[in-house]
Amino acid sequence: MVGGQIGPSVLPYCSKICRVTYQAVLQKQAKTYHVKPLKIFSYRDTLYLHARKAREPGKVYKEPDFDPLLAIHRLKKVKMTDTGFEYPPDYDFEEVFDKNFGFIKDDQFDTEVEFTGWAAQYVAERIWSPNQQITRMDEDKIRLTFSAASRVELIAWILSFGEEAKVVNPDWLVTEMKKKLKDTAGLYKNGS
Repeated sequence: MVGGQIGPSVLPYCSKICRVTYQAVLQKQAKTYHVKPLKIFSYRDTLYLHARKAREPGKVYKEPDFDPLLAIHRLKKVKMTDTGFEYPPDYDFEEVFDKNFGFIKDDQFDTEVEFTGWAAQYVAERIWSPNQQITRMDEDKIRLTFSAASRVELIAWILSFGEEAKVVNPDWLVTEMKKKLKDTAGLYKNGS
C-alpha cells in the first residue's frame, strides 16, 4: 500500500463488489447499495470510502451523477459478494479530489477572496487548490485566487474567518455572502 491508497498494487486484477447498508445522518432509514470499493481515505478526522456504483441483481441500472462517497462510521453492514470487478485503470484519486477547493464535488468555479490580519497569515501558509495564486495587497492583506467545486463548503470556510475575509469575485458569491451575513445578523435581533 503506497500512501494509504488501495489500488491495483494491493487489489491485483479483480476485486469484489460489496453490498453496503448505509445510514446517512438525516435519513430515517438506511439504504442498501452495491458498490465497487476504490479507496478508503481520511479527511478531517473521518474515514471515507470512495466507490463506484455497481449493478444490483434484478434492478435496472441507472448511471449515477457522481460516485458514492461513504463515511465509514455510517456503514451499518458490508457484505462482499461473489461478483468480481476489475479495478478501473482510469481511476485517479488525486484527479477527483485534489484539483480544487472542496470535498463535495459540484461544478468548478473560480473565486477571489481577500484576507487580513491573522487570517491572511493562516491562508498564505497553506495550499487550498493546486492552481491557487496569492497576491500580497499590503503588509497585512492578501488576495487568494483559486478554483472551488463546493459552494456550501466555500461559504462555510469564508464565514469561519469572520471580518478577516471578504469575497471579491464572482459576483454571485458576493451576493450570496451578503445574504448569509444579513440572515445571520437577523438571528440576533431583539437580544434573543
